[in-house]
Amino acid sequence: MAKFPVFRLTLPGFIQTYVDRHYLDISLSRVLPLLALMTFGVLVGLVFNTGVGHPYDKVIHIGFFALLTLSIHALFCCRLRISAVVAFGMGLAGEVAQGFIPHHEMSLQDAVANGIGVALIVALIALIRSETRQAVRDEAPEEEELNLRQMGLEPVRTRYLSGASSEGSGSPSEK
Repeated sequence: MAKFPVFRLTLPGFIQTYVDRHYLDISLSRVLPLLALMTFGVLVGLVFNTGVGHPYDKVIHIGFFALLTLSIHALFCCRLRISAVVAFGMGLAGEVAQGFIPHHEMSLQDAVANGIGVALIVALIALIRSETRQAVRDEAPEEEELNLRQMGLEPVRTRYLSGASSEGSGSPSEK
């Protein structure tokens, strides 16, 4: 299997606080899906008037923006919420741009479908991450509990939410 060349650009310091990695990996394997999606979006959404029927139009919006969010997240290695905001912002900008192009119209339903596509991929990535974290926790060796009595110590007993010792003469108002 052929390997793609890897190109990495160091990011400026003010951006590095918002991303997981301090470089931008612009290798072909990361850039190609994003370029394909953007080309498809421009050709179908702005250049050609495809005349896709109402329910299928929303399915295209949902799928496109789910894949766009995933591509942005993979390319820039940024936090998931940043990828989601950028993808949704691109969707809103596309809808506004359609309002200025003849034979196209802005649509609130399309913007909602864009948001659903972004939300689906965010939920899927969050679910996968939580399952991975849980699997790592399950495989980790159990930590030994600290046994204070074995060391000749006894835990300090306190009353719930009062901070007073339970061995005292009762509540502070009884004194």
